[in-house]
Amino acid sequence: MGYRFRDGEAFPDGVRRIAFEQIDKALDRLRPTVRNKDEAIHDARVCIKKTRALLRLVRDLLGDEIYEAENTAYRDAGRKLSAVRDSAAMIEIIDKLTERFSEQLSADAFGRLRGPLVCSKRGRQQDQKRAMAEVAKTLRVARRRVEEWPVKRNDALALSRGLRRVFKRGRTEFAAAYDQPSIENFHEWRKQVKHLLYQVRLLKPVWPKLMEGWADELKKLGGYLSDDHDLAILREKVLEQSARSSKRIELEALVALVDQRRGELQVKARGLGARIYAEKPGAFVDRAQAYWQAWRSEVEADPIAVS
Repeated sequence: MGYRFRDGEAFPDGVRRIAFEQIDKALDRLRPTVRNKDEAIHDARVCIKKTRALLRLVRDLLGDEIYEAENTAYRDAGRKLSAVRDSAAMIEIIDKLTERFSEQLSADAFGRLRGPLVCSKRGRQQDQKRAMAEVAKTLRVARRRVEEWPVKRNDALALSRGLRRVFKRGRTEFAAAYDQPSIENFHEWRKQVKHLLYQVRLLKPVWPKLMEGWADELKKLGGYLSDDHDLAILREKVLEQSARSSKRIELEALVALVDQRRGELQVKARGLGARIYAEKPGAFVDRAQAYWQAWRSEVEADPIAVS
């Protein structure tokens, strides 16, 4: 049925359906028998992020106490999975960088870094299994709580508040990332971009082509920021190795290429971010709320034509 609200679906039913679907998908990916655990962990983390974006959208309906408890549970579950996927993420970004600078780098330019990461990845399978089992247990308990969420009405105002909160925070973090560039500031902006991406996907039915275009651009922006973050972590690892290596000049050359690529990504992210966050939060949310109300009215007037 997809990660989105549906035509003619009662709002409380839609919220719970979406939560159940994401939790069930994550549980399926966390089965101990899955072969590619790195891929499974990645997929489960995405499901958890989507659930957290849904929570943010309906925060005013849940109330602060329930929202904080649920968000903390899913956040901690995501962190457990993230901790056992770091080496796979580093291997992926090393391979992307090698491909980007293929004419300037030898095929094994990052061999000293990549080799231990591959070995580490193999050696951490038990940690992965343990984390997957623990998170699966957490999600099964969380699933039972979904029925108790106090979402009982079609509240466009509450939705608008949830969307406004995420858009405003993203706009603030965007400015902070370039006013005071740091790994932490860009990471915070990246998180808000992902929250907005998933909320836009939830709202796709209000105007499918428009919202799909927004989602595509947000996904592209999130990709720039994710690669930038991974490169920043890779840079730190290269510098650590440089401090105790006899081939310091070679490693410093690699750092220069990392910095070059990060610069390219940050330029792309700035231009795209300026367009995405061009509106003030109030204007953005007023427009989204008008789309929502028009969509709901259209469904009520002629549910067959809309479906």
